[in-house]
Amino acid sequence: MDMMRVMIGLAGLTLVCGLGAGAWLGDQARDRDAAQALRATALQGDIVRVPAGAVAYRPLGNYSRDGKAATPGVQSLPVGAFDIMKYQVSQREYSACVADGACVDVETGAGGLAQTNVNWIDATAYAAWLSEQTGQVWRLPTALEWQRAAAERQGDAAPDEGDLDPGERMLSQYQRGVFLRGSSSPALRPRGGFGENSLGLADMGGNVWEWTDGCMENGEVGADGVITARDPYCGVRIAGGRHQAAVIDFIRDASVGGCAVGLPPDHLGFRLVRER
Repeated sequence: MDMMRVMIGLAGLTLVCGLGAGAWLGDQARDRDAAQALRATALQGDIVRVPAGAVAYRPLGNYSRDGKAATPGVQSLPVGAFDIMKYQVSQREYSACVADGACVDVETGAGGLAQTNVNWIDATAYAAWLSEQTGQVWRLPTALEWQRAAAERQGDAAPDEGDLDPGERMLSQYQRGVFLRGSSSPALRPRGGFGENSLGLADMGGNVWEWTDGCMENGEVGADGVITARDPYCGVRIAGGRHQAAVIDFIRDASVGGCAVGLPPDHLGFRLVRER
């Protein structure tokens, strides 16, 4: 009788374990299918070919002349043609990378809103994941490429301030940055909610600043505004938007701190360049 109870108990345990294993395997299969669906979504992005051209570029950083703060002059610099995402990487696309375990989970969602609350490290991790998934090379744009892609939507928060002293210069640049930001709401909009620029790229003038591969610089400026010495500091990266911002690379929300130079962005997101 005791032996029979043991056998019945073992049979019941086997049945329960079998059901539990089946449920676990079912969950695994559903997670795998969901990840594959998300991955497929991430690989179907629209690409815009930006033609070669020149940009009126002013590097962002801390510059001085004769021991006083100075602003570098604007330079016309050439930029080669390149392919870039039409839209910012969305929450849905980023969540595919999270599901694969290649990206950090930072408040992702299933929607088409831009993925924000990402730092420079998160953005480069996504680029590496997308490169592995597609067999193509994806990367963040350089600061020059981003400005070329932004076209007329790009703003400069550091106009030539002449002979203003450092305090007046900082106030003037702050006011200029406020003007460029305008009075738009910080609420995220659906893709295309801020319209397209003349090159067909969407939301370049919106409230999501975009990480680039550019680094903040420290340097010296000559009397003619030309940089005579420069020292890139890549612990702080350039984010493109209505005005450039220099943001520490591990910061996910610059609106609460971490903006090394200039006004903080409303949100931080990114889009990628695809190499040919």
